[in-house]
Amino acid sequence: MNLNKNLVFLGMMGSGKSSIGNLVSRKLDLPFVDIDSVIEENTGMSISEIFVKKGEDYFRNLEEKITLKNLRKIKNVISLGG
Repeated sequence: MNLNKNLVFLGMMGSGKSSIGNLVSRKLDLPFVDIDSVIEENTGMSISEIFVKKGEDYFRNLEEKITLKNLRKIKNVISLGG
């Protein structure tokens, strides 16, 4: 598939964005990016830990920064946060 953009999954928490995104990325042979996983890897904390320890504002700012950075790339399958 000649894709010069990203394929982005968005939806409510628990709706299957990560599961379906991962399957689609494998089928299309494209990298898969799960924004929540990237946040957890970058901080060394789970999403719920970030909310408790740093607060929602901190999380939302970080989520926006990481999301925008990944949306600038091309040829990725991206699962946004719920």
